[in-house]
Amino acid sequence: MDLTLRIKEINGATDFQNITLKISKPVEGDFFDMSGNYLGSTKQSKKEIYILGRDFLRNPYSRTNLPRGFYDKQISFDGRGNIINSKIGGQYGTIVTNLTIDTRLRLAEKVFNHYYIEAGYNLDELKYKTITDATNDPSGTGYAVTKLGGITSNSEYLKNGEADIKIVYGHIGLNLDTGYDIMSLCAHEHNHLEDLFKYGKKYLNDMFPETKAYTYQTLVDKNWKFVSFRFRANLHSIGLAARTMYKEDYKKAFGDLEQYKGFDPNENISKQTITL
Repeated sequence: MDLTLRIKEINGATDFQNITLKISKPVEGDFFDMSGNYLGSTKQSKKEIYILGRDFLRNPYSRTNLPRGFYDKQISFDGRGNIINSKIGGQYGTIVTNLTIDTRLRLAEKVFNHYYIEAGYNLDELKYKTITDATNDPSGTGYAVTKLGGITSNSEYLKNGEADIKIVYGHIGLNLDTGYDIMSLCAHEHNHLEDLFKYGKKYLNDMFPETKAYTYQTLVDKNWKFVSFRFRANLHSIGLAARTMYKEDYKKAFGDLEQYKGFDPNENISKQTITL
């Protein structure tokens, strides 16, 4: 978190009263520009998502226009393998959970795509080669939905065998706070996709899809143990995982349920006030 100090006087002189000094703590995370392009990660990244804003001329920072000293190591143009200086990152980056909805929506698609690939999945499997927005999908999903043409409902826009994975773009920085959260959700949806390809309608009718997907997401996929508390608590508050998972598996995945009492999924929305 940034600390802003206002200077009252220096050696008794008060000519500096209108000057402020911003002190930024080093951060550990993944960095993207305002368009959602991946720039790299700090050496000890915790998968918190930081967005670079604008320079002093109000031009957006991008891959070709970065703060001095931004990289400790730069080996690629697309961000892969680049190591960002944690102190400079903390000075110029804004954590995604502090951004307004308009700012977050602009970058959601590319950020989701980045973590889908990082999780080990292939966008070329999908009809549109991208994670699409589930906001107005007729399935009425809370987080995300996976479609396969000729198999799932509300998939008439897909030919037989064509796939689409949709995530509500507005959830980035709202309940999908970190890269681990996004990769965990991708694991859930890709588990649906694998089984739809393999079993077709039998999967939907006879194989308890949500039981399988939630069990895989929480007990098999490696990202679950790193997800944010807010993501885990919100899944608990929705209740679908609790209704579909075996009781013993749910307790193992979610831990002591007392920790979620009093959780308000809207608690931090008022803090999302920064527009880049």
